[in-house]
Amino acid sequence: MKRFLCAAAISISAALNLFAFESPYFNGYTGFLAGIQNEYDCEKFDPAFTGETFFAGQIDFGGKLFLRGEFYAKANDIFKYESLNGDTPNSYLRVEEVSATYTVNSAHASHYISLYYGNFEPIGSDLFLQRQFGIKPIRSSFTESFRGLAGASYYPLYAQGLGYTFHPEGNFAAAINLYKNKAAEDENQDDVLNLDLRLASLVGISTIDFSAGLALPSEVNSEDNDALVYIKELQLHGGLNFLIGNRNTTSLLIQGGVNKYILRKSDSDSDSDKLEMKDVWAFIEPRAQGKYISIDTSGFVFPAETAEDMIFLRNIIRRYPGTENVLGMNLNIHSDKVYAGATRLSVGAHTTFAVSRVDPDGDDEKEKSLCISPYAGIEILGGTLNASVSVNLLDLKDDPEKSYSATIGFKTKF
Repeated sequence: MKRFLCAAAISISAALNLFAFESPYFNGYTGFLAGIQNEYDCEKFDPAFTGETFFAGQIDFGGKLFLRGEFYAKANDIFKYESLNGDTPNSYLRVEEVSATYTVNSAHASHYISLYYGNFEPIGSDLFLQRQFGIKPIRSSFTESFRGLAGASYYPLYAQGLGYTFHPEGNFAAAINLYKNKAAEDENQDDVLNLDLRLASLVGISTIDFSAGLALPSEVNSEDNDALVYIKELQLHGGLNFLIGNRNTTSLLIQGGVNKYILRKSDSDSDSDKLEMKDVWAFIEPRAQGKYISIDTSGFVFPAETAEDMIFLRNIIRRYPGTENVLGMNLNIHSDKVYAGATRLSVGAHTTFAVSRVDPDGDDEKEKSLCISPYAGIEILGGTLNASVSVNLLDLKDDPEKSYSATIGFKTKF
């Protein structure tokens, strides 16, 4: 009875503290994407209708407490019901983020304490910049994704953790995160603690977001009875988002990072310092803004898991099973000064040359792709409707039915 009364008192106290905040304000963001492409492992024309959607919501209690939730669902073939009973799942639903952030304001700074689960402000995403400085996304249209608020997944993250962000007066913020990453490639490292430092700033015409972190896999040292824990290696990771200019003018975007760089003792039985290309990503994009037409040129290298989240690269990854990474160049010619009556349209075309490193059996093959992807967007019903068609020119002769794909998607805020 005493325990019950104590628990009730704590619950009532927490509820009173919650109601002490201002009236809650709810806003959110949602989107869906439908696509069609041919099954690459079929000899005949067998189109697959893909689909994905996300829903993100935030409850703001007067700027003191933020409760956030995000969900993501994906179907590899909407109408292929028999796949639901197969060994490979046809669709899945994932909780992308569940978090609570409490704000403490001091004389000259704001302090944010976060408890989170899922893909919380991952390295490589500009979501941290958006939340801290209230800016629009700085990412490239070439890396467009319907994965959710964070966009394409550069650094695989599915964490349980605690974060602290220090935001003084002015355009600077620093954050520390302590978490366990359930998205670690090695299942034995699910319980390994990670410690990340993040620094972000708006300096003049530049936007900077730098992250660095480490993981310390440990085990009991059976050879040294005086040691409680034996650290056999260091695993480093980090990333950078750097924009010179802004998204509406001539500018330069630089992104890059390393998902895992292993440091070991030189006399270790395993290889010493180890860095694999599948753990490296980089993207450089100069943007030339004209009066009516803009031109973006870019060079990139992405792991396959990252590229598969991107609308204009995913079909290249799916075309060659076993792809580890993709390297290439892209030219984007676009304009948002096109009108259909009184309605303004955004139109453009990506021309992409890519080399995929395919290594399913240790053969280290390289496959080339040359894709042209015209696209268009229109603001409608309070959101943006986008459509695109992609043609792989190198497949037109030998596999014409496998060279085409198309998507249509819609995003809106509420």
